[in-house]
Amino acid sequence: MIFENNVWIFKTDYPSFLYCRDILIDLISRFPLNQQEALKLINTRWALIEINEGDITYHELPKFWSSDMYWGRDSLWWKQGKERKNYNLPELKPYRPDNETKYELWEPLNSSLNDSDYIDDYVFVDYGEINELIDNQLIIGQYYKTWEVTSKNYREALKLLHEYKGWGKYFELY
Repeated sequence: MIFENNVWIFKTDYPSFLYCRDILIDLISRFPLNQQEALKLINTRWALIEINEGDITYHELPKFWSSDMYWGRDSLWWKQGKERKNYNLPELKPYRPDNETKYELWEPLNSSLNDSDYIDDYVFVDYGEINELIDNQLIIGQYYKTWEVTSKNYREALKLLHEYKGWGKYFELY
């Protein structure tokens, strides 16, 4: 079932809406982009498609898509270190510099699906972005801040989130 929203110019169902929001959060957390720039990247990339739960798009994590959208496939962004040198590829910059930033975990006020079909598990983002996510209608329903952490970058903050939630060790594939 198509989920109507004013954010994406392509069609999604609700799980895909959330998946795209996760890509957006990854873009604004890892790269020097604001939400409008990140929205434009996503909408430009997927303008002519429809994304539904189970689509081939889901074969990759949001971090893959955010890196691919930011760097572009031709950059071979997934190659790192010596492998980049072996292929005579330039170093990729600019990731956000390490800078002490507060990240917040926001969770739904009521996680019962009887109250709303539009509830997801959580939102974890730089504290300065939460209000714009709400204004852009990327967070639907009532949420409240349950935890916060100050960390030097998003990757380190995700490691601490996994520890806090008891999800096991956080690691990145790319």
